[in-house]
Amino acid sequence: MKLTREIAKALQECIEDGFESVSEFAKFANVSTDTVTKYLQCETASIKADTWRRIQPLLKLKSKKIETHHKPLELTSDEKILLDAFADLPDDVQRQKLMEIIEIAKRYNRRKLAAAQNPAQ
Repeated sequence: MKLTREIAKALQECIEDGFESVSEFAKFANVSTDTVTKYLQCETASIKADTWRRIQPLLKLKSKKIETHHKPLELTSDEKILLDAFADLPDDVQRQKLMEIIEIAKRYNRRKLAAAQNPAQ
């Protein structure tokens, strides 16, 4: 995949809008921080296919946020219950549970992405 300035810009915006740092984004995407930094600074001409498969869904999520960011955030009752329960936990347990949920979401998204790429299976 050719690395364009538009992709680098979309990546930068995605990181700024949804992550605390480049390293947090890289960890979430399961890509090295150095690789993401090279993409942001356009120090390479292309993105490996495997790396693009990890980054591209995050960019799509970001674009969905842009389309809906003017709507007020509406939580389901289950989401409200989860937030209340989460707020009652000590900070260290919150961090641990957050990491567990992120890992579950990554596994789910990998399976979903694999299914989308191989619909015949």
